[in-house]
Amino acid sequence: MIKPDEPIRTRGWTYWHHLFNARQILEFALYQKYVNASENHTYLAPSFIIKARALDYNAKLSPWDSSKGSDKVVHVFTNQALNIFFNYGCRGLLYLNNFIKDPIIGKEIYGQEISIKTTASFDINTFNDIYITDPPYADAVHYHEITEFFIAWLRKNPPAPFNEWVWDSRRALAIKGSGDDFRRGMVEAYTAMTQHMPDNGMQCVMFTHQDTGVWSDMVGIFWAAGLQVVGAWYIATETTSELKKGGYVQGTVILMLRKRPAGENRNFKNRILPAVRKEVEAQITQMLHLNADVKNKLGEPVFNDSDLQMAGYAAALKVLTAYTHIGDEDATTFALRPRQKGQITVVDEIVQQASEAANSLLIPEGLQPETWNAVKGIQRFYLRMLDIETTGASKLDNYQNFAKAFHVEDYTKVMASMAPNKARLKSVEEFTSRDLTDSTEIGPTYLGKLIIALQQLLQDKEPQTVIDFLHSDVANFLEARPLLIDMVDFIAAKTKTSKVRDTAEILSARMRNQRLA
Repeated sequence: MIKPDEPIRTRGWTYWHHLFNARQILEFALYQKYVNASENHTYLAPSFIIKARALDYNAKLSPWDSSKGSDKVVHVFTNQALNIFFNYGCRGLLYLNNFIKDPIIGKEIYGQEISIKTTASFDINTFNDIYITDPPYADAVHYHEITEFFIAWLRKNPPAPFNEWVWDSRRALAIKGSGDDFRRGMVEAYTAMTQHMPDNGMQCVMFTHQDTGVWSDMVGIFWAAGLQVVGAWYIATETTSELKKGGYVQGTVILMLRKRPAGENRNFKNRILPAVRKEVEAQITQMLHLNADVKNKLGEPVFNDSDLQMAGYAAALKVLTAYTHIGDEDATTFALRPRQKGQITVVDEIVQQASEAANSLLIPEGLQPETWNAVKGIQRFYLRMLDIETTGASKLDNYQNFAKAFHVEDYTKVMASMAPNKARLKSVEEFTSRDLTDSTEIGPTYLGKLIIALQQLLQDKEPQTVIDFLHSDVANFLEARPLLIDMVDFIAAKTKTSKVRDTAEILSARMRNQRLA
C-alpha cells in the first residue's frame, strides 16, 4: 500500500526533490547535461529510460539490503510504497556508469507497424485483438503516485518520441478506492476494451490480491463487461529475498478472458458450489504437486499459502463468469448494483466457499489430514500460522487474511505482536488464564485444553494429574485422543522453545501410553 503522506508527515518533505540528497541531484543533473551535449542523438531516447531506472536505485528512499548473501542498495519501490529510512543507501558515479552501459542501447523493435498512444482506458477508439492489463487492486497500489516520482525528473525537455507524451499522472482519471466508484470505473474500462476487440479476441489480466471481497468485485466487473474467464494460471513472478520472505505473495494470477457467448446461461447456487469446489481442488492440487517437486530439487517450494489461496479464487472466477444468471439474478444487473454496508451477496458466498475449499487442502506440514478436517476456526488459524511462522512469516496482513478465511471472530486474542512487519502468535507460555477460559474463542477447543495442559506441565505438575485433567475436561476424550496427540506432536515440532518442545513430547508420550481400560 502506497503511503503518500509518510514523507510529509514524518520528514516534512513537500516537494519531490526533497526525496534526493544534494549529491544525488548533482549526479543526475550532470548526467543529463552531458547526454544533451552529445552529438549522438540516437542515444537520447534510451538514456531517458536509463535515467528513470537509475532514479529508482539512488534516492533517500533506497533501502540498504544487508540480508544474508547481500550487501547492496536496492530500489525505492521494493513494495510499491514511499518508505522512510533512518539510514538509506546512496550509489556513486561508478554505479551510474553501469546503467550508462546498459544493453538496451542500440536495440531495435521489429514489427510491421508500431504505434504507442497514451489514452484513458474508457476512451479507447481502435480495435485490438489482444489487451494486456495490470489493473489497480482496490487501492493496493497507487500507480499515479508512483509515476509522479519519475515524472518530476522526466517532464522537462524530453527527447523524441517522449516529447509527444503528456507528462502528467492524470490523478483525476485514476481508478481508485474499493467501493462503488472503483467498480464502476473498472467496468467502464473493461467494457470499452471488450467493445473494441473481435469475437475471437483475448484479454490477459494480471491480478494479485488476497481479499475475498476484492475477488468478488472482480467477478462482478468481468460479468458487467461481458467477459468470461476461460483460463487461469498462477505464475511465480517475484524474486526471493530477505525483504520478501514470509507473508508476501510470490506470484501473480494470470487470467485469460474472452467475450461471453451470446444468449443465456443460467444455473443455481447449490449447483454452482460443487463445480467451484471441483475446479479449486484441481488448481490447488496441481500447484501442491509442483511445490513438492521443486522442494525435492531445490529445498524450498515455489508457492506459499497466500499464493495458493489466490489461485483458488482465480479458479472460482473461471466457473462463475461462465453464467449470465444465478437463479433469477441477472449477472450484469447484479454487478452494477450499489453494495449495501454489511451485505453478503451470492457471489460473496461462492467466493468464500472457494476460499474454504482452498484452505481445506492447505494442510500444515506435519499435521495429519484427519486432524485438519476435524478442527475449524481459531484452531485452524493458530495451527496454520504456527506452521507459516517457521518460514519466517511476520507480515500482519497475512494473519488478517487467514483470520478472515477461517472465520475467526477475534484473532488478536491469540497474537503476541500486532506490529505490521513483526507480527507473531502467542507461544504456549504467553497465554494467560483469562485467554483460555470457556468464554473465549480458543478456550473450549481441543487446542485450548492442550495449551492449559502444557502450561501445567511447565509448572512441574505431575503428568498423570495433567492427563486426568484432560480426560475430565474433554467430553469425548477417548475419541479425540488421536487428534490431541497429533496436535501436541505438531506443537513440539513447530515451537521455537526447547522447554515447550520437551514438555509437549512428554504429554504426547503419556497420552499414547495411557491405559484405556
